[in-house]
Amino acid sequence: MYRIRMHAVTLGLVFLTTTTILAQTGEGPRKNEIGLVIGATETPGIDRISGGSINLNSSLALGAEYDRQLLGKRTTLFLGAGFLASPADVKVSYPPSVVSPEYAYLFLSPHIKLRFNSTRTLQPWLSFGGGYADFAPASPKSGNVNVKGQGNSGTLEFGGGVDTGPLIRFKRVPLLKNSPIGGRLEVRDFYSGQPHYGVETRGDFQNNLAFTAGLLIRF
Repeated sequence: MYRIRMHAVTLGLVFLTTTTILAQTGEGPRKNEIGLVIGATETPGIDRISGGSINLNSSLALGAEYDRQLLGKRTTLFLGAGFLASPADVKVSYPPSVVSPEYAYLFLSPHIKLRFNSTRTLQPWLSFGGGYADFAPASPKSGNVNVKGQGNSGTLEFGGGVDTGPLIRFKRVPLLKNSPIGGRLEVRDFYSGQPHYGVETRGDFQNNLAFTAGLLIRF
């Protein structure tokens, strides 16, 4: 688990540094956005071939998203990328000894976003994309199955949410340069392969539903 946590921290720092540099060098005013979000991830139960299901508890999720406006004024099209990771592991509820009791995850996915009413206070949007998913499951207590590090896959991302217009400004913070800061509320589904649970399951994919909210910084 330590490996994927450090991997997630490193990717997150690289992601934020790169997007901040891109934002500072953008040609048009306030065509760049960085969202910093926190929330929870929910994963529906996974059916086992031998009977029963693997029930997963909610997990803390931290994310960062960068978007660059390409077209439009009121209805706007963005191209961007999102990063989401679990600083705490996803726990299995009352896991049998042959089932992996927990796993960590990270998602990194480019996307396109269509936002409506971009000049108004409340700005709903839809997004679609796909990219990379990495899972790091813990080994089951019994069964002699080594599952550590198994679970890399692709992922499809579907999402929607609401952004707000400017709420506050940090005038004396050098990087922000008086940039307007709004809010973001969103729901995203990362449809991906499964981590290795240590037992055979019915199907190879799972939904990872992320419910997050946070700040939206415009450059």
